[in-house]
Amino acid sequence: MFKYLTIFLLFIAINSNAQYTITGRVINTTDKTPIHLAVAFINNTMISTSTNDDGVFNLHQVPAGRCQLLVTIVGYEPYHAMLNVTGNIDLKAIALKASNNNLTEVVIKAKPKLSSCFPMFETEFFGNSIFARECKILNPYDVKFYDIDARGGFSARSDKFIEIENDALGYKIKFLLNFFVKDINTSNVYFGGESYFEEMKGTPKQQKEWRMNRLECYQGSMMQLFRSIKSDSLSENGFRIKRASRGKNPYYNRNAITVDPYDPQAAADVDAMSDNFGIDADYDNSTYSAQLQNGFLTGKELLLKTNQKDMYAIKGTSAKDTSLNSLFIEHVKNIVPVVNGNPVSPFWIWHSSITFFMFINKNKPYLVFNNNGKILNPAVINIDGYMLLQTRVGTMLPYDYRPIL
Repeated sequence: MFKYLTIFLLFIAINSNAQYTITGRVINTTDKTPIHLAVAFINNTMISTSTNDDGVFNLHQVPAGRCQLLVTIVGYEPYHAMLNVTGNIDLKAIALKASNNNLTEVVIKAKPKLSSCFPMFETEFFGNSIFARECKILNPYDVKFYDIDARGGFSARSDKFIEIENDALGYKIKFLLNFFVKDINTSNVYFGGESYFEEMKGTPKQQKEWRMNRLECYQGSMMQLFRSIKSDSLSENGFRIKRASRGKNPYYNRNAITVDPYDPQAAADVDAMSDNFGIDADYDNSTYSAQLQNGFLTGKELLLKTNQKDMYAIKGTSAKDTSLNSLFIEHVKNIVPVVNGNPVSPFWIWHSSITFFMFINKNKPYLVFNNNGKILNPAVINIDGYMLLQTRVGTMLPYDYRPIL
């Protein structure tokens, strides 16, 4: 029987299977004139459009539920709105304020020199996978760098959309980078922003390859995980979850070699180095160690209902043992997914993948997500392992992605 978790949000229950239209008119705050060619989009989806000569936009096929609407154009401060879509929405006038970054005069400058930080930025932004290697930024000079540390740390942001082509997944991505931090002291990378996706055009052969590559990215992803919890189909989708007690790993070797989980040749090379040269090669070389509870959990055991029809939660701790502060998540990649009733085998199927969700606040150990498998309060957990790699743009899928053949 499901437990219930009450989340106090200003939303009402909705029919999550329906799709609606969001309409608005974008105007200048100063003189109320319409703004032409402003981009309106639902964050991290393929739902986007531009305003017409009258400043009007219509976003169609918006799924019911909570979403973030953004309206942006160069020279103006972006508009953000969290919407709870329960029907068609008419936002009337959306007034944009001129940005303080506007230049008072046009200054012609020589072509800027690309920052020495850019290659490392690309690597960290896209991730180290075979998919990331087929990504490219079309406007690299629009990425601005600052706080540059001689040891290799830096920060970055963009005032314009970073234009990305992912030739492995068949997406064009527009990404407005609000912040990017490479912390040299902790070796961690943090970044955030808003984005929207567009399908690339390709031959039937390319389109088939893109679909299979997207399916490969979907397998073992957080999106698939939360959808599987919701539908109580964890084992069918290759997931095995246990509760765990997690702490600092006394045997952690920060100089150990880690392996790209997408690249079997790299794994073989590292194995050979480990055997022949005594190099420490560890597939799960982590700063933390864990003790696992016996028994795998089902989606029904993990799922908590909220007071919202389109929102769900999982609890990260056990009522019987408060030391169990984490979830151990294994995805076995030789489980063949079923799409539209047909078994689908990805191009490459390797070893299982391990991820830990460590809940930061023991007093509020609840992770909330929506029907699409999107986490709504990501700050409550630390992610370590395979799924952390998928937070990079090179393997990122739009939130409205659905597996298709």
